[in-house]
Amino acid sequence: MIPAGLWAISALIGAAFTVRIGIRFWRTGKPHHAAWFVGFALYTFTALASALAYLVGWNPWLYKLWYVAAAALVAFLGAGELYFLVRPRWVHAFLGAMVLVTLTMLGKTLTAPVDVLRLEAGGEIGGEALPGSVRLFSPLLTVPGSLALIGGALWSGLRHRSAAGLWVAAGALIMASGGLLTRLGFAELLPVANSVGVILLYAGYALAGAHQQERETVPEKTAG
Repeated sequence: MIPAGLWAISALIGAAFTVRIGIRFWRTGKPHHAAWFVGFALYTFTALASALAYLVGWNPWLYKLWYVAAAALVAFLGAGELYFLVRPRWVHAFLGAMVLVTLTMLGKTLTAPVDVLRLEAGGEIGGEALPGSVRLFSPLLTVPGSLALIGGALWSGLRHRSAAGLWVAAGALIMASGGLLTRLGFAELLPVANSVGVILLYAGYALAGAHQQERETVPEKTAG
């Protein structure tokens, strides 16, 4: 019951940030807001699905959607970080590739068989209830997504002494530690780590967005 409550709290945190980012995208139409919005929305869904799994058990369809969302969210967050660092056209290409992999993975996952016995065991099961032919898609999203998110944030934080980059990197690394916590037998700490991580991610995103807005405003004032 405690893990369900912690995951529910994490979902509420994610939902609050998702709404705030969605409002920013609605007002500005900027692609980096869209990428962060999708990433946070996917995170919120995975946290909510985990809470439901502890309360009522895994449903095969919920589990499949959770697995795809958990892999894809890293790719979208990585794209969101890249929008702060490189030319948009390169990020458009990266994001397009990630969307293609996500849709392909979704199609394969929805039609794949599920190990029902493993689902009934409950808990943090990762992709163990799915066949290897589906699980091979996960690193195609998580590896480039993590490199973009963590690598880009660290590069920005260290090279430009950007607090925003360091916040994003710290948040991503904390969330990435979830697998290690599970393997070490501390799965109950997973929702706590994710909650802390997503708060730091949002803090970095908000700060980076504010800095970008300042850079865009200065030329306008100079021209005026």
